[in-house]
Amino acid sequence: MTEELKRKIGIMFMVGMPKEEKFPQYIEFLKKYRVGSFCVNAMNAVSVERICEATKTVRDVAFETTGEYPLIFMDQEGGWTSRYYCGCGSIPGAMGYAATGADGEKMYAVGKRLGKLLRAVGVNGDDAPVLDVNINPKNPIIGTRAYGDTAEAVKERGISFARGLIDTGVMPVAKHFPGHGNVASDTHTDTVVNDTPAEVLKETEFSTFRESFKQGVGAVMSAHVTYTSITKMPGTLSREIMTDYARGELGFDGIIVTDSMGMKAISGAYPKGECAVLAIEAGCDVLLYYSAKELENVENAINAVYNAVESGRISPERIEESYQRIKRQKERFNVAEAEPNVELAKKLTYDEADLLDIANESLSAITCLKNDGILEGLDKKKILCVSPVCQALRGVEEKHRQILSFADLFAAKFENATPMVAPLKDPSPEVLAAAEGDYDVAVVGIFDAAMNPEQTKIIEKIRGLGKPVVAVLLRTPYDYRAVKDCNAVITGYEYTPLACKSIVESMKTGVYRGKLPVTIEGLN
Repeated sequence: MTEELKRKIGIMFMVGMPKEEKFPQYIEFLKKYRVGSFCVNAMNAVSVERICEATKTVRDVAFETTGEYPLIFMDQEGGWTSRYYCGCGSIPGAMGYAATGADGEKMYAVGKRLGKLLRAVGVNGDDAPVLDVNINPKNPIIGTRAYGDTAEAVKERGISFARGLIDTGVMPVAKHFPGHGNVASDTHTDTVVNDTPAEVLKETEFSTFRESFKQGVGAVMSAHVTYTSITKMPGTLSREIMTDYARGELGFDGIIVTDSMGMKAISGAYPKGECAVLAIEAGCDVLLYYSAKELENVENAINAVYNAVESGRISPERIEESYQRIKRQKERFNVAEAEPNVELAKKLTYDEADLLDIANESLSAITCLKNDGILEGLDKKKILCVSPVCQALRGVEEKHRQILSFADLFAAKFENATPMVAPLKDPSPEVLAAAEGDYDVAVVGIFDAAMNPEQTKIIEKIRGLGKPVVAVLLRTPYDYRAVKDCNAVITGYEYTPLACKSIVESMKTGVYRGKLPVTIEGLN
């Protein structure tokens, strides 16, 4: 084990950034292990100044300790999987754009606009696009993060978005290779299995990644899904998938980044240090530890890799393979020049023309799935508006995102509305009392009915009183199944300030421009 090998191993570890006050201890850790790749969390992206400061700090530390400028990635898919919500950083998600009818040309422009902004704040890689095909409507983690439920829809929009990023010097990280769309559980919290035959997988949900490789994406993020027709191991730890399939059959020579190594699909089944060794043996190049709280796990993992090299289990040549792949993509995307520029970042973040375009894109996504006439003249009716607040419920979300209440936003526009915040579980006594009050129609926000079915109890209560109900789906149109008996159903595809404002505006004007881009039983 040489110092040069330790340096190259450090570059293979991508570690999340902590709160600002934790940076001194974090920097000491980075120096000790020569960590050379980073991901930006929402807490580091609360303002233009803060994100630029964070990316500059890790750039400087990485250059000091490794002699190279680092990869700095961020989850900025759009919609509810975003880290930078300031100004033009907040854009619709994949299914939202699909609902607008966006074609490849449009998604290229979206990717290019976002790429310029990311590059300006010092981010040189975007953990996007999602190229998963959302085949299973019960999928709890992909859903509206996907561009659709057919490979053709995902290819056109997702790969065009990736090309837009590439042309601004930002590396797209297509995910989740080889496909996370046809499952009914979440790798953040549990073991996830896909039993589809291999020949079917390769012609459907795997095909989007095959096409992205032909189009030159620089990196992919692995899925922790176990594809039983191919391997007994989660994809991230499977040599059959990461090396034989990706490198051999598909000829991919870019960077394979793992999904977060702290996710339960693998961390719950394998010792944390062993996971890192297995991922490298499988063919992965960059090991992601998303949370800065995982530094102890990162330390264990790095030492496990050191031991594996010293014992001969992992050869120096294997480390060199990953290092060279990382180096090639760094040169291709010129990460040495991707220094944050606060003034340019401010200009791009708050560009008035771009903000107007994004607002119009969001407004164009809002979709009315059902209306028996109750939506007409809504602003002249007395309304009870009930909704939960937006909360971090999945491993893909963060508590540092902006907390908001759809009910409050609605009442700010509809003066005849009484807002009520409802819990995700059983309705509170206050909400039940309000349901028995004086109003003409109830507008009820639903946030992931599949995960929180108790939410619909308030709808049952109101309908039992003979009052009409408008259901607003704040997460996913697939929740239509839980509210199909309501008088009207509207979906905004994500619970973000941008989408909520657009939903309210559409309800105010009575104009719904979005078209459902996926198949939902009972609607198509």
